[in-house]
Amino acid sequence: MATTKKATSSRTTKKTASAGSRKKAAPKTAAKPTKVTRVSAKEAPARNVAAGVGTTTARRLDSNVLNIVIAELVGTFVLTMVALLSFQNVMPLYVGLTLAVLVMSIGAVSGSHVNPAVTFGLWAAGKLKSMLLPFYWLAQLLGAMAAFVMVNGLSGGDYALNFGNFSTFSWGIFTVELVGTAVFLFGLTMAVSRVDLSAAGKAVGVGLSLMVGLLVAGSLLSSVQAGVDQSQIGFEQDEETGAQSLTNVPHELRVKGATLNPAVALASSENTDSQLQSRQVAEGETVYTRLGWEVIVATLVGAALGSNLARLTNHRFNV
Repeated sequence: MATTKKATSSRTTKKTASAGSRKKAAPKTAAKPTKVTRVSAKEAPARNVAAGVGTTTARRLDSNVLNIVIAELVGTFVLTMVALLSFQNVMPLYVGLTLAVLVMSIGAVSGSHVNPAVTFGLWAAGKLKSMLLPFYWLAQLLGAMAAFVMVNGLSGGDYALNFGNFSTFSWGIFTVELVGTAVFLFGLTMAVSRVDLSAAGKAVGVGLSLMVGLLVAGSLLSSVQAGVDQSQIGFEQDEETGAQSLTNVPHELRVKGATLNPAVALASSENTDSQLQSRQVAEGETVYTRLGWEVIVATLVGAALGSNLARLTNHRFNV
């Protein structure tokens, strides 16, 4: 009997120990909930880049609107002056170098757009807040107007704000401005999206992009002008003054060159009858502003196409 009790007690003890070990081996633990940290808009790094060298955050832009306006006004004034006073054959080089210097100098303040089309293209690509769009455009137009006033005064009145040809439209000139602006914005967007380039490298890339865009547009413009039918052009003489004027001049021949910039087009002028013959504006001759619907629509559409094409091409820019 004693032996039976001891055996039973031993089996009971082993079962209890076995159950206890199983409980210790597989303890029940409750799963800890994943902690989600929410970052406020003020604490999060801004991904909405203004342009240029890509160092300006959206928060900084919002608090420094006045700085942006001043920087864009001065930058557009300088760029327009260089574009108006440069010789046509070297204008792309000078304007491209000027833009590179402007990006390095005011890029950290406003992104150095200095071009309404650039501002629109970056906004269309989601890289600029909508509330900043009118401030950029206002500053750029004021800068171009200041350059116009100075250059017109220095040239003795060879420029004028006459919008008599504002509604004139040519598909050839439209294509020239659109393609040139698209090439410019594609290069600009790709340059500023390169993470392996320094700020100076990006500035040089932006300047070279403008130079290439102007060269492409200039080549296309030469082709468009060469294909224009000039057989209908005639002469008309004023009986009182004896001055001769041209008639039935195609609009394509009055365009001096591609601008890729509505602000520069505002300050520029078209070829007059005298300029088509002697390259000088005759006294009392009507001068028309280069800005028109074809320039505005073509540059804005081209900028949007170029920036978004670059965004699709380079995934690093699509942030």
